[in-house]
Amino acid sequence: MRLALLLFALLLSACDLLEPYQPTPVAIVITGIPTPTPLPSATPTATLTPLPPTATPTPDSTPTPTPLPCEESGGQIIDFRENVSPTARENIRYRVYVPPCYFPSQKRFPVLYLFHGLSYREQQWTDIGLDDALDAGILSGQLAPMLVVMPYMANIGQLNQFPPAPSWETVVLDELMPQVERNFCTINTREQRAIGGISRGGMLAFSIAMRHPDKFAIAGSHSGYFPSSLREIPAPFNPLELASSPALRQQPLRLYMDNGARDSSNASQQLLSSRLAAANVAHTYVVHPIGEHNNDYWSSHVAEYVAFYGQTWERDYTRLPSCVDPSP
Repeated sequence: MRLALLLFALLLSACDLLEPYQPTPVAIVITGIPTPTPLPSATPTATLTPLPPTATPTPDSTPTPTPLPCEESGGQIIDFRENVSPTARENIRYRVYVPPCYFPSQKRFPVLYLFHGLSYREQQWTDIGLDDALDAGILSGQLAPMLVVMPYMANIGQLNQFPPAPSWETVVLDELMPQVERNFCTINTREQRAIGGISRGGMLAFSIAMRHPDKFAIAGSHSGYFPSSLREIPAPFNPLELASSPALRQQPLRLYMDNGARDSSNASQQLLSSRLAAANVAHTYVVHPIGEHNNDYWSSHVAEYVAFYGQTWERDYTRLPSCVDPSP
């Protein structure tokens, strides 16, 4: 017990876990849990609780009660190589993973939007094993079937530009999402939309979700960078400032963050977690004892990511709405 408390204290103080010795690898899960609504004179508080490694999102081992509606052995990737954005004035190509039996089932599916990290491309998610993790989870009945949209963020996604200026947020909300919902059988409700990203992509995903909780119910940041400088990311778009937004209490998001203990994003994510907790916003923050800011780390946890996003979504194809009917 003393060793676990010592490890937790070391993580929060950003000490070097490898000196003078390496403890047994144990993931630390910090869950910000809102307290009950206080009396008007009371000051709201939040509880940060270290939980055992089993709290890390993992696929449920219970298979779906019905078989897949076809004999396909996996999903498919559909590439949109030419997609010139009127906002960005550049080609915003993107890839869409469609689950096994997408076409013969004629069903509507939830949608996950995933952004890559700075200096990477949309192929990053395939490189770290996303396609295989989705296939394995869906085919085994442990994961909800879903569409996953992986756009290339191009130049506009690297710029700290925000509405009303041409911005990545505008590209996603006004161009990419409507196009996906026109071309694919999607369930177009906030509860059936998720958004997430790696590194800078994680920051942008949180910014969009926190500003538009009417459009997304789930958001994930994997080794996300959250600049505290308001000159770099202005307050109306900065997740560190949006953490206390009343909108997050009116329409709560299911939030997840993770990084390795040696990840350069560690302090940034810890700061956001502390601000979410201070604002009484529920979230999960996982610090893995092994891992740096690279594909090796993200690849080792990609199955956990998709399990988190699809945790509340329907696994049984027969219960999904028909594509013939309008989206619920």
